[in-house]
Amino acid sequence: MVIDTSVALQIGGAALFVWALVNMARWIWLYFWLPQRSIGERLAKRFGPGSWALITGASDGLGKAFAQELACYGFNLILVSRTQSKLDLLKDEIQAQGVQVRTVAADLSNTSPQTYESLAIAAQDVDLSVLINCVGTTVHRRYCDVAAKTLRHLLAVNVSTTAIVTHTLLPLLLRHATSTGRRAAVLNVGSIVGRFYWPGTQLYGACKAFIDHLSIPLAYEYRDQLDVLSFQPTVMATAMAAGTEPGAITISPERAAHAALSHLGHTLTSHGHWRHGLLAAFLVILPCRIRNALFLKEALAMGEVELANGK
Repeated sequence: MVIDTSVALQIGGAALFVWALVNMARWIWLYFWLPQRSIGERLAKRFGPGSWALITGASDGLGKAFAQELACYGFNLILVSRTQSKLDLLKDEIQAQGVQVRTVAADLSNTSPQTYESLAIAAQDVDLSVLINCVGTTVHRRYCDVAAKTLRHLLAVNVSTTAIVTHTLLPLLLRHATSTGRRAAVLNVGSIVGRFYWPGTQLYGACKAFIDHLSIPLAYEYRDQLDVLSFQPTVMATAMAAGTEPGAITISPERAAHAALSHLGHTLTSHGHWRHGLLAAFLVILPCRIRNALFLKEALAMGEVELANGK
């Protein structure tokens, strides 16, 4: 049977049109419809009302926003950060909402076994259902201008911490799933930088690509028990980006956390807020050479601000 060329082109065009419509509808569902839904009841039902969530990098920025939102949904919390005084302030604030809070002061750039044992001890006797790996750090400059000490710090915080914390606490999450019949969750905070080559912040991008490649296989390995979200936001108004954030795409940590939690259990990867999702879609179609030139220019400008701030 011979198919006329014009018919084949029409069929192919129609198929591409339908494919584009489906993807557009999914994009709107993910970035506009889901964040508008009431998600607290859904998360509590899915992971267990009154169960516990552990959050790294919890005392500031995005980690703090995750903690505050989950507390509003009735989750008890284990908050992990380097500074005990900040943890104590957040603990007092959140306990006023009627949930239980534990704190672990730990420098997660220290990858000794004792660092991770302290987290396991804090979570051992509770019903841990959610893990949010939020701690992270970056610098913006050419690779040769990054100090060796900074390289080691970036790798320890962005790679080793997420990998080892997940490995340490995964048995407790699976224990929750087995004992309650409900699902558990891992939400790993990556970055859009991990999805594109990004001159000027090359090591951070490599670290965040690692996060994505760690997260998605977990979703398939434990698909009967575990929800996994590889969360890839762009710029938020946090201390890490202070003075460097481009206003058009910058959102608050609270909006980013809400968007990410609305996607948890619905998709494996997400940029969270619609602004960041739109930026990612634009970057996909932008020619690589132009994209890299823009990225390097922006990164070096951000690096100048960091150096002026002593970073």
